[in-house]
Amino acid sequence: MSDTQLIRTAREKTDFHEYDEAETLYRQYLEENPVDSAVWKALGDILLTQQKYYDAIEAYASAVDNALENPEYLAALGSAYAKIHQFGDAKALFEKAATISGDIRYQYQVGDMLGYMGKFDEALVLYTLLANTHPDEPGLYKRMATVHHHLKRFPEEMNSTAKELALRKKAADEHPDASNWFKYGDVLARCRMWTEAKEAFSKALCLEENAETHLRIGEMLYHMNDKEGALTGFAKAADFDKRDFIFLIHLADYLTKLGLYEESIRYYTKALELRSVHADAWIGIAYDLLKLNQLEEANAFFEMAKATASIRELPWADKLHKSEKTNALDAAFK
Repeated sequence: MSDTQLIRTAREKTDFHEYDEAETLYRQYLEENPVDSAVWKALGDILLTQQKYYDAIEAYASAVDNALENPEYLAALGSAYAKIHQFGDAKALFEKAATISGDIRYQYQVGDMLGYMGKFDEALVLYTLLANTHPDEPGLYKRMATVHHHLKRFPEEMNSTAKELALRKKAADEHPDASNWFKYGDVLARCRMWTEAKEAFSKALCLEENAETHLRIGEMLYHMNDKEGALTGFAKAADFDKRDFIFLIHLADYLTKLGLYEESIRYYTKALELRSVHADAWIGIAYDLLKLNQLEEANAFFEMAKATASIRELPWADKLHKSEKTNALDAAFK
Protein backbone atom coordinates (compact mmCIF):
# COMPACT_ATOMS: atom_id res chain seq x y z
CA MET A 1 0.00 0.00 0.00
CA SER A 2 1.39 3.41 -0.98
CA ASP A 3 1.88 6.20 1.53
CA THR A 4 -1.09 8.07 0.09
CA GLN A 5 -3.29 5.00 0.35
CA LEU A 6 -2.15 4.40 3.94
CA ILE A 7 -3.19 7.89 5.00
CA ARG A 8 -6.46 7.78 3.08
CA THR A 9 -7.35 4.41 4.62
CA ALA A 10 -6.37 5.60 8.11
CA ARG A 11 -8.67 8.59 7.76
CA GLU A 12 -11.50 6.36 6.59
CA LYS A 13 -10.94 4.08 9.58
CA THR A 14 -11.06 7.13 11.85
CA ASP A 15 -14.34 8.27 10.29
CA PHE A 16 -15.78 4.83 11.08
CA HIS A 17 -14.39 4.99 14.66
CA GLU A 18 -12.04 2.08 13.92
CA TYR A 19 -9.30 3.72 15.92
CA ASP A 20 -7.03 0.74 16.55
CA GLU A 21 -6.80 0.06 12.83
CA ALA A 22 -6.23 3.74 12.09
CA GLU A 23 -3.48 3.90 14.70
CA THR A 24 -1.71 0.91 13.14
CA LEU A 25 -1.81 2.49 9.69
CA TYR A 26 -0.56 5.87 10.91
CA ARG A 27 2.31 4.24 12.78
CA GLN A 28 3.19 2.18 9.71
CA TYR A 29 3.35 5.37 7.65
CA LEU A 30 5.39 7.21 10.29
CA GLU A 31 8.05 4.51 10.33
CA GLU A 32 8.99 5.66 6.84
CA ASN A 33 8.02 9.33 7.25
CA PRO A 34 8.99 10.27 10.82
CA VAL A 35 9.02 14.03 10.24
CA ASP A 36 5.44 14.35 8.96
CA SER A 37 3.95 16.54 11.69
CA ALA A 38 0.44 16.48 10.23
CA VAL A 39 0.28 12.71 10.58
CA TRP A 40 1.74 12.80 14.10
CA LYS A 41 -1.07 15.25 14.91
CA ALA A 42 -3.69 12.94 13.35
CA LEU A 43 -2.30 10.03 15.37
CA GLY A 44 -2.43 12.12 18.53
CA ASP A 45 -6.06 12.99 17.86
CA ILE A 46 -7.20 9.37 17.74
CA LEU A 47 -5.10 8.46 20.77
CA LEU A 48 -6.64 11.33 22.72
CA THR A 49 -10.11 10.20 21.66
CA GLN A 50 -9.36 6.78 23.13
CA GLN A 51 -8.10 8.39 26.37
CA LYS A 52 -4.56 7.14 25.72
CA TYR A 53 -3.28 10.40 27.12
CA TYR A 54 0.42 9.69 27.44
CA ASP A 55 0.63 8.13 23.99
CA ALA A 56 -1.21 11.17 22.63
CA ILE A 57 1.29 13.49 24.32
CA GLU A 58 4.16 11.61 22.66
CA ALA A 59 2.50 11.90 19.26
CA TYR A 60 1.76 15.60 19.62
CA ALA A 61 5.27 16.23 20.94
CA SER A 62 6.66 14.59 17.80
CA ALA A 63 4.50 16.91 15.71
CA VAL A 64 5.85 19.92 17.63
CA ASP A 65 9.46 18.69 17.38
CA ASN A 66 9.18 18.78 13.61
CA ALA A 67 7.26 22.06 13.42
CA LEU A 68 8.29 24.14 16.42
CA GLU A 69 6.34 27.27 15.44
CA ASN A 70 3.05 25.64 14.45
CA PRO A 71 0.37 26.93 16.86
CA GLU A 72 -2.08 24.14 16.02
CA TYR A 73 0.36 21.46 17.14
CA LEU A 74 1.38 23.42 20.22
CA ALA A 75 -2.28 23.79 21.23
CA ALA A 76 -2.96 20.11 20.60
CA LEU A 77 -0.10 19.20 22.93
CA GLY A 78 -1.47 21.68 25.46
CA SER A 79 -4.90 20.06 25.31
CA ALA A 80 -3.36 16.66 25.98
CA TYR A 81 -1.44 17.97 28.99
CA ALA A 82 -4.68 19.46 30.30
CA LYS A 83 -6.27 15.99 30.16
CA ILE A 84 -3.74 14.72 32.69
CA HIS A 85 -4.16 17.88 34.79
CA GLN A 86 -0.74 19.33 33.97
CA PHE A 87 -2.37 22.73 33.61
CA GLY A 88 0.81 24.75 34.01
CA ASP A 89 2.48 22.97 31.10
CA ALA A 90 -0.71 23.31 29.06
CA LYS A 91 -0.93 27.04 29.80
CA ALA A 92 2.63 27.62 28.60
CA LEU A 93 1.89 25.85 25.31
CA PHE A 94 -1.32 27.82 24.75
CA GLU A 95 0.55 31.06 25.51
CA LYS A 96 3.15 30.21 22.89
CA ALA A 97 0.45 29.29 20.35
CA ALA A 98 -1.33 32.57 21.06
CA THR A 99 1.86 34.61 20.71
CA ILE A 100 2.72 33.03 17.38
CA SER A 101 -0.75 33.18 15.87
CA GLY A 102 -2.58 35.99 17.64
CA ASP A 103 -5.60 33.66 17.58
CA ILE A 104 -8.07 34.49 20.35
CA ARG A 105 -9.00 30.81 20.70
CA TYR A 106 -5.60 30.07 22.20
CA GLN A 107 -5.89 33.07 24.49
CA TYR A 108 -9.22 31.66 25.67
CA GLN A 109 -7.44 28.45 26.57
CA VAL A 110 -4.77 30.29 28.57
CA GLY A 111 -7.60 31.68 30.69
CA ASP A 112 -9.22 28.27 30.91
CA MET A 113 -6.01 26.80 32.32
CA LEU A 114 -5.82 29.60 34.89
CA GLY A 115 -9.34 28.67 35.96
CA TYR A 116 -8.44 24.99 36.28
CA MET A 117 -5.48 26.04 38.42
CA GLY A 118 -7.89 27.92 40.69
CA LYS A 119 -6.49 31.31 39.62
CA PHE A 120 -9.91 32.78 38.93
CA ASP A 121 -8.91 36.40 39.49
CA GLU A 122 -6.10 36.08 36.94
CA ALA A 123 -8.43 34.39 34.48
CA LEU A 124 -10.95 37.20 34.91
CA VAL A 125 -8.29 39.84 34.26
CA LEU A 126 -7.30 38.06 31.04
CA TYR A 127 -10.88 37.70 29.82
CA THR A 128 -11.63 41.34 30.68
CA LEU A 129 -8.61 42.55 28.72
CA LEU A 130 -9.65 40.42 25.78
CA ALA A 131 -13.20 41.77 25.99
CA ASN A 132 -11.81 45.32 25.74
CA THR A 133 -10.31 44.48 22.34
CA HIS A 134 -12.90 41.90 21.24
CA PRO A 135 -16.19 43.22 22.70
CA ASP A 136 -18.34 41.17 20.34
CA GLU A 137 -16.86 37.75 21.23
CA PRO A 138 -19.65 35.85 23.06
CA GLY A 139 -17.30 33.10 24.21
CA LEU A 140 -15.49 35.61 26.40
CA TYR A 141 -18.64 36.48 28.31
CA LYS A 142 -19.46 32.80 28.76
CA ARG A 143 -16.07 32.31 30.37
CA MET A 144 -16.39 35.47 32.44
CA ALA A 145 -19.73 34.20 33.76
CA THR A 146 -18.08 30.93 34.78
CA VAL A 147 -15.30 32.73 36.63
CA HIS A 148 -17.75 35.08 38.37
CA HIS A 149 -19.71 32.02 39.48
CA HIS A 150 -16.63 30.48 41.08
CA LEU A 151 -15.88 33.81 42.76
CA LYS A 152 -19.51 33.95 43.98
CA ARG A 153 -20.11 37.21 42.15
CA PHE A 154 -23.59 36.28 41.04
CA PRO A 155 -24.84 39.67 39.77
CA GLU A 156 -21.72 39.91 37.58
CA GLU A 157 -22.30 36.34 36.43
CA MET A 158 -25.85 37.22 35.35
CA ASN A 159 -24.63 40.35 33.56
CA SER A 160 -21.99 38.41 31.63
CA THR A 161 -24.53 35.76 30.64
CA ALA A 162 -26.94 38.48 29.45
CA LYS A 163 -24.18 39.92 27.24
CA GLU A 164 -23.44 36.47 25.83
CA LEU A 165 -27.13 35.87 25.19
CA ALA A 166 -27.50 39.11 23.24
CA LEU A 167 -24.42 38.39 21.13
CA ARG A 168 -25.47 34.79 20.42
CA LYS A 169 -28.91 36.02 19.30
CA LYS A 170 -27.31 38.62 17.04
CA ALA A 171 -25.01 36.01 15.49
CA ALA A 172 -27.91 33.63 14.86
CA ASP A 173 -29.97 36.40 13.27
CA GLU A 174 -27.16 37.70 11.07
CA HIS A 175 -25.55 34.36 10.20
CA PRO A 176 -28.24 31.71 10.73
CA ASP A 177 -26.12 28.59 10.39
CA ALA A 178 -26.33 25.44 12.49
CA SER A 179 -23.41 26.40 14.73
CA ASN A 180 -24.80 29.79 15.66
CA TRP A 181 -28.28 28.43 16.38
CA PHE A 182 -26.80 25.67 18.51
CA LYS A 183 -24.68 28.11 20.53
CA TYR A 184 -27.70 30.36 21.01
CA GLY A 185 -29.69 27.35 22.20
CA ASP A 186 -26.93 26.46 24.63
CA VAL A 187 -26.96 29.83 26.38
CA LEU A 188 -30.78 29.80 26.47
CA ALA A 189 -30.58 26.39 28.15
CA ARG A 190 -28.14 27.75 30.72
CA CYS A 191 -30.69 30.48 31.38
CA ARG A 192 -33.30 27.74 31.88
CA MET A 193 -35.37 29.05 28.97
CA TRP A 194 -36.29 25.54 27.90
CA THR A 195 -38.90 26.29 25.23
CA GLU A 196 -36.80 28.95 23.52
CA ALA A 197 -33.72 26.71 23.70
CA LYS A 198 -35.60 23.82 22.09
CA GLU A 199 -36.66 26.11 19.24
CA ALA A 200 -33.07 27.22 18.69
CA PHE A 201 -31.74 23.66 18.77
CA SER A 202 -34.50 22.59 16.35
CA LYS A 203 -33.40 25.29 13.91
CA ALA A 204 -29.83 24.04 14.19
CA LEU A 205 -31.02 20.50 13.53
CA CYS A 206 -32.86 21.56 10.38
CA LEU A 207 -29.61 22.96 9.02
CA GLU A 208 -27.32 20.13 10.12
CA GLU A 209 -28.34 16.87 11.75
CA ASN A 210 -26.00 15.51 14.38
CA ALA A 211 -26.14 13.46 17.54
CA GLU A 212 -25.35 16.29 19.97
CA THR A 213 -28.25 18.43 18.77
CA HIS A 214 -30.67 15.51 19.11
CA LEU A 215 -29.35 15.04 22.67
CA ARG A 216 -29.89 18.68 23.57
CA ILE A 217 -33.43 18.67 22.16
CA GLY A 218 -34.13 15.60 24.29
CA GLU A 219 -32.76 17.43 27.32
CA MET A 220 -35.01 20.44 26.69
CA LEU A 221 -38.07 18.19 26.32
CA TYR A 222 -37.18 16.50 29.59
CA HIS A 223 -37.08 19.86 31.36
CA MET A 224 -40.42 20.70 29.71
CA ASN A 225 -41.88 17.55 31.37
CA ASP A 226 -42.22 15.70 28.06
CA LYS A 227 -40.41 12.54 29.12
CA GLU A 228 -41.62 10.46 26.17
CA GLY A 229 -40.39 13.10 23.71
CA ALA A 230 -37.13 13.36 25.61
CA LEU A 231 -36.47 9.62 25.40
CA THR A 232 -37.20 9.73 21.69
CA GLY A 233 -34.66 12.52 21.30
CA PHE A 234 -32.03 10.55 23.22
CA ALA A 235 -32.71 7.48 21.09
CA LYS A 236 -32.26 9.53 17.91
CA ALA A 237 -28.96 10.82 19.28
CA ALA A 238 -27.73 7.29 19.97
CA ASP A 239 -28.88 6.03 16.57
CA PHE A 240 -27.23 8.83 14.60
CA ASP A 241 -23.98 6.84 14.50
CA LYS A 242 -24.26 3.54 16.33
CA ARG A 243 -20.49 2.96 16.04
CA ASP A 244 -19.58 6.08 17.99
CA PHE A 245 -18.47 4.69 21.35
CA ILE A 246 -17.34 8.07 22.69
CA PHE A 247 -20.71 9.70 22.03
CA LEU A 248 -22.61 6.83 23.68
CA ILE A 249 -20.54 7.33 26.83
CA HIS A 250 -21.21 11.07 26.65
CA LEU A 251 -24.95 10.43 26.25
CA ALA A 252 -25.00 8.03 29.19
CA ASP A 253 -23.13 10.55 31.35
CA TYR A 254 -25.64 13.22 30.39
CA LEU A 255 -28.57 11.02 31.35
CA THR A 256 -26.97 10.32 34.71
CA LYS A 257 -26.85 14.07 35.38
CA LEU A 258 -30.56 14.24 34.57
CA GLY A 259 -31.28 11.42 37.01
CA LEU A 260 -32.38 9.01 34.27
CA TYR A 261 -30.32 6.18 35.70
CA GLU A 262 -31.98 3.23 33.98
CA GLU A 263 -31.74 4.94 30.60
CA SER A 264 -28.12 5.82 31.32
CA ILE A 265 -27.28 2.17 32.01
CA ARG A 266 -28.91 1.26 28.72
CA TYR A 267 -26.54 3.48 26.75
CA TYR A 268 -23.46 2.53 28.75
CA THR A 269 -24.34 -1.05 27.85
CA LYS A 270 -24.64 -0.13 24.17
CA ALA A 271 -21.20 1.46 24.37
CA LEU A 272 -19.75 -1.66 25.95
CA GLU A 273 -21.07 -3.70 23.04
CA LEU A 274 -18.58 -1.75 20.94
CA ARG A 275 -15.70 -1.89 23.44
CA SER A 276 -16.12 -4.55 26.06
CA VAL A 277 -13.49 -3.30 28.53
CA HIS A 278 -13.75 0.30 29.66
CA ALA A 279 -13.28 1.47 33.23
CA ASP A 280 -15.20 4.74 32.84
CA ALA A 281 -18.25 2.96 31.43
CA TRP A 282 -18.22 0.52 34.35
CA ILE A 283 -17.89 3.40 36.80
CA GLY A 284 -20.90 5.01 35.16
CA ILE A 285 -22.98 1.85 35.48
CA ALA A 286 -21.83 1.34 39.06
CA TYR A 287 -22.89 4.87 40.00
CA ASP A 288 -26.27 4.50 38.29
CA LEU A 289 -26.87 1.22 40.12
CA LEU A 290 -25.87 2.88 43.39
CA LYS A 291 -28.45 5.60 42.80
CA LEU A 292 -31.01 2.87 42.08
CA ASN A 293 -30.04 1.23 45.41
CA GLN A 294 -28.85 -1.95 43.66
CA LEU A 295 -25.81 -2.14 45.89
CA GLU A 296 -24.45 -5.61 45.15
CA GLU A 297 -24.46 -5.03 41.40
CA ALA A 298 -23.01 -1.55 41.86
CA ASN A 299 -20.10 -2.88 43.88
CA ALA A 300 -19.37 -5.56 41.27
CA PHE A 301 -19.05 -2.99 38.49
CA PHE A 302 -17.01 -0.72 40.76
CA GLU A 303 -14.52 -3.50 41.45
CA MET A 304 -14.28 -4.27 37.73
CA ALA A 305 -13.53 -0.63 37.01
CA LYS A 306 -10.81 -0.41 39.66
CA ALA A 307 -9.23 -3.62 38.41
CA THR A 308 -8.98 -2.26 34.86
CA ALA A 309 -8.06 1.33 35.64
CA SER A 310 -4.64 0.61 34.20
CA ILE A 311 -6.12 0.91 30.72
CA ARG A 312 -5.84 4.68 31.29
CA GLU A 313 -2.21 4.20 32.35
CA LEU A 314 -2.90 5.51 35.84
CA PRO A 315 -3.37 3.87 39.24
CA TRP A 316 -6.86 3.91 40.71
CA ALA A 317 -5.82 6.27 43.48
CA ASP A 318 -4.70 8.91 41.00
CA LYS A 319 -6.68 12.13 41.22
CA LEU A 320 -7.64 11.90 37.54
CA HIS A 321 -10.01 9.10 38.41
CA LYS A 322 -11.70 11.01 41.18
CA SER A 323 -15.08 12.50 40.47
CA GLU A 324 -18.48 12.86 42.05
CA LYS A 325 -19.22 9.31 40.90
CA THR A 326 -16.07 7.69 42.24
CA ASN A 327 -16.24 9.61 45.51
CA ALA A 328 -19.81 8.38 46.04
CA LEU A 329 -18.79 4.81 45.23
CA ASP A 330 -15.73 5.00 47.48
CA ALA A 331 -17.94 6.22 50.32
CA ALA A 332 -20.53 3.47 49.74
CA PHE A 333 -18.09 0.56 49.53
CA LYS A 334 -15.13 1.51 51.73
